[in-house]
Amino acid sequence: MFETRSKTDWRPLAIMLATMTACYAIIYRLVPFDVRGYLLFPFGAWALYSGARLSMRIALPLTIGVFLATDLILYRAAHYSPNYIFYVCLVVYLVLGWALLRRSQHPGRIAVGALGGYAFFFFSSNFAAWLEPAREYYRPHTLNTLMRAYGEGLEFLRMQPGHLIGDLALSFMLFGAHALLAKAYFPAEEIAIESAR
Repeated sequence: MFETRSKTDWRPLAIMLATMTACYAIIYRLVPFDVRGYLLFPFGAWALYSGARLSMRIALPLTIGVFLATDLILYRAAHYSPNYIFYVCLVVYLVLGWALLRRSQHPGRIAVGALGGYAFFFFSSNFAAWLEPAREYYRPHTLNTLMRAYGEGLEFLRMQPGHLIGDLALSFMLFGAHALLAKAYFPAEEIAIESAR
């Protein structure tokens, strides 16, 4: 049996960690693109953690709101075109966090949530890129051109490994920090460790 956390929205530790990660996510989005290759991709881990440790009344507006605000800043500054599929991906991460980790801190579940969320992000974002008219060589829409889009996605991942590594590393860092700080200072937010069966 798991120890359940407080039913209220007031979870100071979770709010603090999610807000700190939101600040990092803002910085990540606003730095030049070539600098991002040296940073850990924060969005998956942040949404996974927020979905697991915050109520959806806070997690959803926080993650979507921060991403929308940075989209607006980038649009005004550089006429950046928003990637709407990313909003869907954030919601998927939130749901994965809620479904897999709201009453758990098991490392296997954290890995499944981070990898599963990134797999959805990878496949859906590259599929959306394949459908967009931006690249002529994706036409006609065939299995070969779709595989080319996924191949380019893998090449991007090879050049910017912080995406997948960031999802995993930051997920473990956030859930680990929560577990340690809850045990020491925020016992009402502590999640019981699952017993081996």
